[in-house]
Amino acid sequence: MRRIALTAAAGAFACVAAAGCGTTVTGARREGPAPTATVKAPATSAPALAADPAALAGMVRRDTSVSPDVREDLEPCSTAGSAASARADEPDATYPLDTDSGDLTSGDGPDLVVNVTTCGDGIGIASYVYRMTGSKYRCVFADERSPVYGSVIDGRLQVVHEVYRTDDAVAYPAGEESVTYAWRGAHFLQVARSYFDFGAKQPTARPEPTSTEPAPLPKSELLDPELPTNAPGSDPATSPAEPPKTPATTPHAPSPTATASGGAAGGGR
Repeated sequence: MRRIALTAAAGAFACVAAAGCGTTVTGARREGPAPTATVKAPATSAPALAADPAALAGMVRRDTSVSPDVREDLEPCSTAGSAASARADEPDATYPLDTDSGDLTSGDGPDLVVNVTTCGDGIGIASYVYRMTGSKYRCVFADERSPVYGSVIDGRLQVVHEVYRTDDAVAYPAGEESVTYAWRGAHFLQVARSYFDFGAKQPTARPEPTSTEPAPLPKSELLDPELPTNAPGSDPATSPAEPPKTPATTPHAPSPTATASGGAAGGGR
């Protein structure tokens, strides 16, 4: 199956460090480090959809605002680390998806951040935010500039890009670009931006100017997650509480009198 190549930008590394430039990536990246982990507070209750990768993958594939390449490539991973031979109906099928959740947009339930990755090494291909409206979801943010990873940090959306110069080895990116977004009205807006230069003598996150333009809103329709109705946690918002169980009735042992009388009756027959 055709794999998704990482985006190749035309600018050089100098443009990446300059204000307003995008992430520069060259060639197909199949391996390398994941974005630097950020310590964060525990997330709110995750939507039930996050616990059903098959249903989540199906919803993303039905979202016409998602790149056709991403939708075509979103298949179960095989044990060999590719999507070529895996089947969706296999009981242990795994999908190249990673999720995070939290209250980003004050919707009708927790927002769901969906990261689509490669099967073998987990490199981020695209990152999306799905907002709940009623019992359905709509994509309200998309970043398909790989390598990318999105997460919820302190109630805001953080999107991280690994940055490469032309001759950088895949395992050694030149730096990391981090952008923080906040929900304003009906769009995400940049509120913080920084660049971490791995090659500096004393690497530190250097603040950079933010864009004043809101992030483009994907042309996404409301999508039914199509969770199985008989599956645990089929409520699209969060898994419902387990219904109270009726206490089991403990059988009473027969009294000695009844045993004796029963034995006498049996003996008289």
